[in-house]
Amino acid sequence: MERYDLTHTMLTQGGGLPPGACRDRVAMAIGFFDGVHRGHAEVIRQAVASARERGFAPAVLTFSPHPRTVLGKDGYHTVLTPLEDKLKLFAELGVELAYVVAFDRGFAEVSAENFVRRLLLPLGVRSAVVGFDFRFGHRGQGDAEALRRLSDEAISVRVVEPVFEGDAKISSTRIRECLAAGDCEAAAMLLGRPYAISGEIVHGDARGRLLGFPTANMLTAVPYVIPRHGVYAVTVGGADNGTRELGGVINVGVRPTFDAPGGATRLETNLFDFEGDLYGRELTVRFHRFLRPETKFSSFDELKTQIGRDAERARDELRSLGLR
Repeated sequence: MERYDLTHTMLTQGGGLPPGACRDRVAMAIGFFDGVHRGHAEVIRQAVASARERGFAPAVLTFSPHPRTVLGKDGYHTVLTPLEDKLKLFAELGVELAYVVAFDRGFAEVSAENFVRRLLLPLGVRSAVVGFDFRFGHRGQGDAEALRRLSDEAISVRVVEPVFEGDAKISSTRIRECLAAGDCEAAAMLLGRPYAISGEIVHGDARGRLLGFPTANMLTAVPYVIPRHGVYAVTVGGADNGTRELGGVINVGVRPTFDAPGGATRLETNLFDFEGDLYGRELTVRFHRFLRPETKFSSFDELKTQIGRDAERARDELRSLGLR
């Protein structure tokens, strides 16, 4: 998949679009797509299908960071899927061209007309697929109908209705709520895959090793949505530099037995049936089952006993899911 990075100066100061970015005919899905959940996937699939039907190049246009972050709106300082993860998921859905707009205050000022006439049309967009709540341009002044009109009907526009799970539509907000409650199974149902966090393994204080359960301490480079503090059954990729997933148990939280209140949230994973050096390695943790809330124990031995129970239960849960 080819990637092109775009800025508002390319539209407003005549800098021109990147070489190779402009194509003859493009079918494009447009959106932020945080989570690339089942609703987002449907938008992207329809864009890819439109491209194949009409002989166009299948593309996605997305933004980084979230527009609400730049505009100072609450709740969007964390992400379900960082940009690099989103790009991988786009490619898996059949996307061949990814356009990443650097969303800043300057881009927020771009009018709906300039968005269409100085960006979409020069890129070769002839088919656009958007979600039911799609808005674009300064202060969200544009919608699907405006996109058609401002392109002088050169762009056909398809609006994808919401995808429902149960009696409620699938949304990034709903997934965040599931994770805040520790319901990683419901989150996986909405995402279409287990929720995952990736990061580098760094040195900790070796307390897990002293307890007899050595842990991999993960440092994330991006502000992921962190699930409810507690203990989870997980699978982990990247430990052996291959495609094999290892089972494990993770503690998400502030370690109240050891640390003072108000400390930073830690992600500490004990991998089953693994021996080796993980420091500096990039791992991906996939959350499958919430086991219990994080708890402050009265003694070192009480904590050690509970960790053993957590590990056994995590093994059982993973086996029940066919993951071990």
